[in-house]
Amino acid sequence: MHLHVLTVFLVLLSLAGCATASSQAVSRLQERTGVPERTDAGAGTAIPPGVTLDDGITPDEAVAVALWNNADFRVQLAQLGFARADLLEAGLLRNPVLSLLFPWGPKQFEATLKWPVEVLWERPRRVAAATLAVERVATGLEQNGLDLVSTVKIAYADLALARDRAQLVEAAATELDQIRELTDSRLQAGDISELEARSATIDAARARQEAARARLDVALRANDLRGRLGLGLEAMDVTLPAGPVPAVACPSRPDLLNDALASRPDVRAAEIAIEEAGRRLGWERSRVLAVSAVVDANGEGSDGFEIGPGVDISTPIFDRNQGGRGRAAAELQRATYAYAAARQRVATELRDAITLREQAETSLAALRDTVLQPLEMQVAAAERAFAEGEVSYLFVLEMSRRRTDARLRAREAEADLSRAIARTERAVGRACSRGSGFGIEDTTLEGARGF
Repeated sequence: MHLHVLTVFLVLLSLAGCATASSQAVSRLQERTGVPERTDAGAGTAIPPGVTLDDGITPDEAVAVALWNNADFRVQLAQLGFARADLLEAGLLRNPVLSLLFPWGPKQFEATLKWPVEVLWERPRRVAAATLAVERVATGLEQNGLDLVSTVKIAYADLALARDRAQLVEAAATELDQIRELTDSRLQAGDISELEARSATIDAARARQEAARARLDVALRANDLRGRLGLGLEAMDVTLPAGPVPAVACPSRPDLLNDALASRPDVRAAEIAIEEAGRRLGWERSRVLAVSAVVDANGEGSDGFEIGPGVDISTPIFDRNQGGRGRAAAELQRATYAYAAARQRVATELRDAITLREQAETSLAALRDTVLQPLEMQVAAAERAFAEGEVSYLFVLEMSRRRTDARLRAREAEADLSRAIARTERAVGRACSRGSGFGIEDTTLEGARGF
């Protein structure tokens, strides 16, 4: 009876440790992203509280929907159950073995009860290693959530760019159609050759083809974002709000790498893996000697009944668990190297993200200052000159077409900046708008939009 109670207590204790690790992982991910935990265990689509899709989905809403509904991420969350089962198994006591030999002829009745005593010193090490395994898996799931957030933000930036590109390419096609109509009029008037008019016709046809491809690209990017949000089977449309796309700037700091190394869940998971491997090595070292407590009873008829205790001890002459200890030592070495690799990977990802962001910022500033702003002034001057009869309307259209092309280049640079910011957030391990790892500065990507 006492053994049964002890077993139940150990099972409940293991369950409590698993639930704590799972809830802590969800809480930490919620702190990093600001997205509340999904409490229901259903596989259907669920919209987080405060999210409204009717007026267009914002980047933060897209992240929330993805964390609640992305099927691949929920599959990864289910992996915690395997670590939890291992922890339950590590905490359980082995069953005693009862052997009965029944009397037959001169053979007397014998009963032997054996229970492995080595569990008393092996179990603490085994449970400690399994507990760390649960924490390692839970911390790895945090990183999986951050990876999902990054891919959703990049897909969102791609869709926003595709939408704006379709509008700008359509505007460029309209301007080239107007240029073609003017060149046709000049051809009929004999002012230009047929070769010049044919060139304008080809440019207009090419622009229309680009506009058609741009519209299809919007649908493709919307499907990609829908899939990442976990809405692939839903009939609802994924649309973005009208107007400029909000963004946040993430200025670099000299100690940003230290923040990333301290904040990234995969680095923390690698640290836990080292400690877990050390615990498993200690467990394997404790398995050299196997000891079982024995209670033996025998008796026959009037001779009485005899019972007495005993012990079974393995003699570690040949097998001293060399294989288990060797594997545990190799796992400890591998975990140490994996930790160093994780730190190097974080440093590389952060430097790449910062380089891409600086490149996008430089390109965007150059396009705005040296190309787009002068073209805006040029178009305004051309319109005034046309009103005064100094230039033809064809010149105005040509300047407008160049301005539209510059707006498209600037919009592409803005999208590159949004992607770089998403990669920077993933590299550091938290959003720019949350946490203390960044200097925060709200901004809006709207300088290149004139439509």
